[in-house]
Amino acid sequence: MNMKKKLSLIKNGTSRKTTFNKRKPRLMKKLTELVTLYDVKACAVIHSPYNSNPEAWPSREGVEEVVSEFMEVSRKDRNKKMMDQDAFLRQRIESEQAQLQKLRDENRDLKTREIMWGCLEGDIDVHQLGEKDLQDLSSTIDNYLNCVTNRFENLKKNGESSSSLPPLVVPDLNVEEDADIPSIDGSTHQSETNRLAIITTTAADACAPNITNNPKS
Repeated sequence: MNMKKKLSLIKNGTSRKTTFNKRKPRLMKKLTELVTLYDVKACAVIHSPYNSNPEAWPSREGVEEVVSEFMEVSRKDRNKKMMDQDAFLRQRIESEQAQLQKLRDENRDLKTREIMWGCLEGDIDVHQLGEKDLQDLSSTIDNYLNCVTNRFENLKKNGESSSSLPPLVVPDLNVEEDADIPSIDGSTHQSETNRLAIITTTAADACAPNITNNPKS
């Protein structure tokens, strides 16, 4: 397991100077690699207590050229991708939160589809579902019905046979290996569509509040 080394000031002055002199050439080497491999403009200015004059890389003229080109860029474009540590951390947090929400949505969609097929197979009683599940189920079925309807319309428009519809994807049908598998045709799709419509209606009724009309006294 790799442990990240905690960076902190080297307290011993002699050791700090020795380490600085060792690492400075490595920094220059890395800058050279960036410029050579990726065709980018880069420069460095190092001001240290060990040299009275600031050190410029690749040269004083090279630094002035890069800085001059940078200053010619509009302030808006110049600051577009610049950020301090706080801004960088906020961006990372927002990115991770968006990714987390995406995974939650995908998992929720998968769960709702499993509920839908469970209702079709009779393994799940729609009346036993909670309000959130019922709402998601109704939305998923609506989307599925719209897809099936659009597919039928496209087939009619193109003059294709309804038998060319792709088979419905139902998870875990528990079909035996040697069992006969029924063919998928338009009537099968229509039957499944009708059953989905019934489940949608039932889910909507289950979501609706119970209203009792009190007779007038």
